[in-house]
Amino acid sequence: MSKEGEFFIYLLERYADFKKEKASEILKLWDRTDLTNLIYDLYDIYHVERLENAFEDIDKLVEEKLRTT
Repeated sequence: MSKEGEFFIYLLERYADFKKEKASEILKLWDRTDLTNLIYDLYDIYHVERLENAFEDIDKLVEEKLRTT
């Protein structure tokens, strides 16, 4: 598995813990809001900063998508 893939799984699991949700439910949310690929592609940014920064960014992305749908 690629380093991006490994980090994506790590980020998904940590974000799910942060949100007190199952990782499968978070992934469904990301898929439903069409954010999964974007979050995966943000590896270059997310893997070098604090996870909490990534969580805040993901929260904003999800909120924006939910508002516009």
